Amino acid sequence: MLETVRKIIKQSNKIVFMTGLGSVVECGGRDLWSSDIFYDIERKYKMCPEQLLSAGEYSSRKERFYNFYKKEVISYLPKPDETYEIIKALEDEKRLEAVISFNIFGLEKLAGIKNVVEVAGSVYDNYCPGCNKTFDVDYLLKSRSIPVCDECKKALRPNIRLLGERVDNDLYTKSAIHCSAADTIIILGMDLESTKVQYVTGHYKGKNLILFAREERFGDKYADYVIYGNIRDNIKEAVR
Repeated sequence: MLETVRKIIKQSNKIVFMTGLGSVVECGGRDLWSSDIFYDIERKYKMCPEQLLSAGEYSSRKERFYNFYKKEVISYLPKPDETYEIIKALEDEKRLEAVISFNIFGLEKLAGIKNVVEVAGSVYDNYCPGCNKTFDVDYLLKSRSIPVCDECKKALRPNIRLLGERVDNDLYTKSAIHCSAADTIIILGMDLESTKVQYVTGHYKGKNLILFAREERFGDKYADYVIYGNIRDNIKEAVR
C-alpha cells in the first residue's frame, strides 16, 4: 500500500492536503476529546469541552470561557514537525494546490506554507469586535482575566469558529474548489465521516483520496488508500 501511495504522490502536481487533529497531536497539541483529557476537564470545570468552547459560553460567560481557553487550549500550542516541512517543500516545488486546515493551531502558516484555507480559524488571530484592532495570542495569555482591547476596552474575540456558530460558507466553497482542481487529496488524521469533510471532498472527482491515520475508524472506507500508524513517519516514507 505505501509503495503504491508513494508512486501516486510522485506523479501528482496538484495535491491538496487536509490537516486534522491527528497531525496536531503529533506536533505536541492536545486532543481535548481524548478520554483522559475529556474526563479531567469535566472534573475540573463541571462541563465538557463542547460547552466550554461554545459561542453561548463566550457570549454570556466570558470569564469562564477565557479561564478555560487560556489554561487548556492556548497554553499547549503545538509546533510544526517534519510533516509540515514536507508540505512546505511540495509547495516550493509548485506541486501543492492548497492546504485545508480543520484545526485552529495555525501549524501550516507557522511552517511557512502560503496557500492555506483555515476553515476553523486560528488561535493566532484575535480581534476587538469594537474597533477591529488585532492582537496576538501572547496578549491573551498575559491578560489576567478577560482580555480586552487596549484602546476601546471591549472584550477580545478569538478568530476561531466556536461550537454552535455557523460555518463560513465562503471558506468551505473555496476549499471545495481546491478539491475539485486536485489530482490527489491527502488527509492527515481526520474522521472521514464528518459532514464537513464529506462536503469538501465530495467535489473531488479523482481516485487518489489518501488517508494517513493513527488508528482505524469506520469512515476510513471513504478513502481510496489508507495508511495507519505514525503520520509523520509514514508521510516521510511516502514523499521521499
